[in-house]
Amino acid sequence: MIKRILAFGMVLALVMALLAGCSSTSKSTNLGKLEILRKAVLGGKWQMYQVRITLDSGSDFDIDLLDLANNDKVDGYFYPEKGSGATLEITAGATVIYKTEGTVTGGTLSDRFSFNATQPVGTAYVLKLHNGGTDKSVSVFLEVIYPSTGNIRGPIDVK
Repeated sequence: MIKRILAFGMVLALVMALLAGCSSTSKSTNLGKLEILRKAVLGGKWQMYQVRITLDSGSDFDIDLLDLANNDKVDGYFYPEKGSGATLEITAGATVIYKTEGTVTGGTLSDRFSFNATQPVGTAYVLKLHNGGTDKSVSVFLEVIYPSTGNIRGPIDVK
């Protein structure tokens, strides 16, 4: 009996290890879904992600940029693909670096963002998408370009 339990435990551990090692280009959370459309190293000094994020009503989706050195430049843009009311806010600690403004009708404007890292090394720069509109679900395209020395934490990539 003990041998069967040990064998079952080993098989279960092996299956869990194999499943943990599998990667996917689409990840879901209880708040929404992330789909990586493209990722690339640009010229050896930059990396780029293009993602589609689908947000349920009232939900947030955070992407943390880490390990940015002083004066590292980050560029990107976003636009709503489906629905309206999604907003983007970029913060570093308690400092708001960028915040979208809605249109007169409450929809979301497409926009480009760019900033240089000026906070102390180790500060996370958080890109927060929020669906505060009346649509049950919104889909947003987002591109982020940042130095190859930086890292993204969260649902996109873990170095």
